[in-house]
Amino acid sequence: MTGGRGATDASSEFAVDAGGLRFHAVSWGPADGVPLLALHGFPQHAGSWDRVAPLLAEQGIRTVAFDQRGYSPEARVPLDQYSLDAVVADAVGVADALGWDRVHLAGFGQGALQSWSTAAAHPDRIASLTALRFPHPAAFAEGVRTDPAQRRAWDELESMSPPRPAAEQLLRDDAAGLRAFLAASGMRPELVRETVARLRDPEVLEAAVAWHLIPVEAMAEVPPVAVPALYVFSQGPALLPATAALCARFARGPFRMVELDEGGHWLLDTAAVRISALIGEHIRAAEAEAARA
Repeated sequence: MTGGRGATDASSEFAVDAGGLRFHAVSWGPADGVPLLALHGFPQHAGSWDRVAPLLAEQGIRTVAFDQRGYSPEARVPLDQYSLDAVVADAVGVADALGWDRVHLAGFGQGALQSWSTAAAHPDRIASLTALRFPHPAAFAEGVRTDPAQRRAWDELESMSPPRPAAEQLLRDDAAGLRAFLAASGMRPELVRETVARLRDPEVLEAAVAWHLIPVEAMAEVPPVAVPALYVFSQGPALLPATAALCARFARGPFRMVELDEGGHWLLDTAAVRISALIGEHIRAAEAEAARA
């Protein structure tokens, strides 16, 4: 993998076929740049990386993000097909379709949960991991199991199951519940409006909520990761600092945790410059170490 020159902040949209599903995808950066697969969280989409990815392009990094399982119209599967194994297969399948045998991986929120799990299952395919907000799944499961405060914080989100009644409730009265949920999490008003407009169809929101069907018990079974890992924590809903601190116990390779005082939950939007710098630095360090090996 080599860095490219002449990077641009322009994005390009295309479709990716993987595992019998078709995903809408967006790319940024030089075609010969260092490959980074970027995974979005709830209730976002590939475009949530559009503040960070152009800054990565300036560093010679080729970023591809895709609208995930349930978010892409042609990847909206039955509710029993939202599992950790399934979303890990999506990430690997998209990398395969892009011709990326070995790729850097970054994920936000539920995309970070997916990233940790992918790196643990396929260390030979992942050059480095950057996880934003969500810690190693087994660390999170331990926090939920042992810390009553963390259990209560997670239970608030678990109230969104089952997905269809939850989606209908959130969309009632001109999506008052969804608006309140997003605003309480610190999302900017203009982004709240864009997100609500995108999720107004109950079928669309139900698919996004379906990711919450991934059980904590499955998270507890995710092995430690051996690849170079960067974990970025910030204050926000559903996750306590004590749980985040458990993350290092589930890293067997080079590991760094960075806690941001600014930015709140929606780091891709609120702290794009800082996040792009951290990801770029982490990727360069992993590339340099691989070159020495």
